[in-house]
Amino acid sequence: MTGAGDGRFSSAHAFVVPAYGDSPFLHDCLSSLQSQSVASQVVLATSTPSNFIEEAASRFGVDLVVNPRAGGIAPDWNFALQSTDARYVTLAHQDDLYFPPFLARSLDLLAASSRSVLCFTGYLEIDNDGRPRVSRISLAKHLIEAITLGGAPCVGGSRLRSFLSFGNPLPCSSVTFDRSRLGDFAFSSDYRSNLDWEAWLQLLYRGETFVRTPERLVGRRHNSLTETARLQRDGRRQTEDLAIFRKLWPRPIADVLAFCYRAGYRFDR
Repeated sequence: MTGAGDGRFSSAHAFVVPAYGDSPFLHDCLSSLQSQSVASQVVLATSTPSNFIEEAASRFGVDLVVNPRAGGIAPDWNFALQSTDARYVTLAHQDDLYFPPFLARSLDLLAASSRSVLCFTGYLEIDNDGRPRVSRISLAKHLIEAITLGGAPCVGGSRLRSFLSFGNPLPCSSVTFDRSRLGDFAFSSDYRSNLDWEAWLQLLYRGETFVRTPERLVGRRHNSLTETARLQRDGRRQTEDLAIFRKLWPRPIADVLAFCYRAGYRFDR
């Protein structure tokens, strides 16, 4: 396992949870972070402070930092990424669960790679009670990963582009960033739903590589309470899907891919 390895950072890793509103799943998320097989700093970062969030921080004994500028998801994620002195940062989503090997496996992969800017793991979809569930969209994304990446531990260039060209099969919640290699990276405020997809493309075009494991070490919730579900209901996600597909493909192909995703969202409700 790796240490900090960079004088600019005083600790090796931190989970930073961008807390928004009063999620009924926040306690489960924090509990899973504190149940990792190796210990790490845990930070709650929010632009919507509340008694609920403050009590959660107190209950779990984690740091709470408040973003004084509430400007949307991208500013919240950028603030969260910079809210710790750790070299390696996982933006842990408040609705998700992290299985005990997640951190150790991620840090081992980053330690074994001399040039990767981030690590990501596989994930599975879970219901409100934390039980595995399956949706058409998640099946499609797992298939995209299997076909384009196979068992490759380190991906970049044309292989990474193929992986990212048929949708966004890489959820931000499964990613651990190496801040010593990120440079001037920032999430774009042009997107609310697909800001992570745009971010991976931004890093791809910069020539970066990612290290990964297909092991499903994150449980991702999708239900009517999540921000993703709200963005699907108001049409923002579908609009952003189309915009990014049109960056990647000629318009006729992009429109067909976007249509398939719209249909998938409709059937998976």
